[in-house]
Amino acid sequence: MNRPEPLQPAYDFSPVPEPVRLLRGPAELEWRDKSYSGNADVLLQFLPRPRVTLHASFQGTTEAEAFRFCFDESGDQSLAFNGQKIEGFRVSCKAHDAILELNWMLQFEPMELCDMQSKTSVAAVFHLFNFPDFRGGQHQEAAPAGCALLVLESEEWAISLQELPNGATREAWGRIKAEGGCFLTHVVKLERKDSELFSGDDASEQCYLLNSFLSFIKGGKCAPVCGVGVDAVGATTWKTFASPHAVKPPYSWFTPFKASQAELLFPLFAKRWQQSEEWGDCLRSSIYWYAQANTNGGSMGIDAAIILAQSALERLAYHYLVVDRKMISGKGFDDLRASDRLRMLFTVCGIPNEITETTPDIHKANDSFRKESKWMDAPHAITDIRNSLVHPVSKKKVHDCYVDAWKLSLWYLELSVLALCGYEDTYTSRLTAKYVTESGTVPWGKKA
Repeated sequence: MNRPEPLQPAYDFSPVPEPVRLLRGPAELEWRDKSYSGNADVLLQFLPRPRVTLHASFQGTTEAEAFRFCFDESGDQSLAFNGQKIEGFRVSCKAHDAILELNWMLQFEPMELCDMQSKTSVAAVFHLFNFPDFRGGQHQEAAPAGCALLVLESEEWAISLQELPNGATREAWGRIKAEGGCFLTHVVKLERKDSELFSGDDASEQCYLLNSFLSFIKGGKCAPVCGVGVDAVGATTWKTFASPHAVKPPYSWFTPFKASQAELLFPLFAKRWQQSEEWGDCLRSSIYWYAQANTNGGSMGIDAAIILAQSALERLAYHYLVVDRKMISGKGFDDLRASDRLRMLFTVCGIPNEITETTPDIHKANDSFRKESKWMDAPHAITDIRNSLVHPVSKKKVHDCYVDAWKLSLWYLELSVLALCGYEDTYTSRLTAKYVTESGTVPWGKKA
């Protein structure tokens, strides 16, 4: 069969970690009732962290004016690019030869330079940085030669995630492992399944969902950025500018060599997300906390990660048990102990509650407690350990159990999201897997 041509990035990100120019256009600076005209570049900078900035240059200022501007802290200044005011603030500037140069930081991302509702396209291309190097998608036979491909399909949309051609993704991952930092690894294409036109706002809405889904897949913050809308003849209809997250994929439930897991989950996740505005907000906030808690040696301490993970679990428990299923009233839920709330959620979802040797420190500590102080099950253990951090009055010595409590809380959080979406296939258990390639069926799933 004839293979399609590989998707190409809309921008050349090869100079990374040097700044990459995304767009050049006219700029206007307003300051102290005066206007200065010039030009500006939209830059994606990568050091010290990824961010979108505008580097603008204005002629016609006197040296005295430029000097006063650089030291003006009043905030009485605004910048327009391509005729559109850009909310933000000056982060640096310099003056020379009657030329004023400044760097402008965006207050909000993504930056949109047109009415996104009025601009339509047949496809949109986005860019993924530091996304796992996956294999084993269900649609690989239809992929461009030599490119791993994921196809995420919901009721109305088809989203293709393709690695870069000519081995560039593996090269990028070599640099990420050697240097750290942020490098382009995949290209994303968004299309409607009925081939109808869609607006830039429609694309942004799908990206909002996709941000949470890909973060759950990766186990850390992840978002497709720098989108470009394309019409039927290949012309650009709109652009958005946003910075990626410079995060190495921490450990997650996703098995990179069974990429079909993501393809099986996505339609279930999208259906649950779109079931109601409240469900979408519940999944978004829970996955945000999950990504924060799954630090894998990051900046957040393990104590804070335990607290965040269990906050996400209680958020899911409340929405599913009280709001969605109406199995218990809001007051009844509030009156329950935290362990009872989680136990109820896990039992309904088919997730085991027992303390096992997969958490050896918790298992050992529980054996050492007196009968009246023992944890009755895993939800009791993780909430008691969390409570010892928030309210340090417990007489139990549990500091040796923090790592187990962190892993167990994240394991429960991953399985809860999967169960609430109706997923029944395989996953990698952070409690039992010795390798990232090792996977097994979810506890409630259909056995092979």
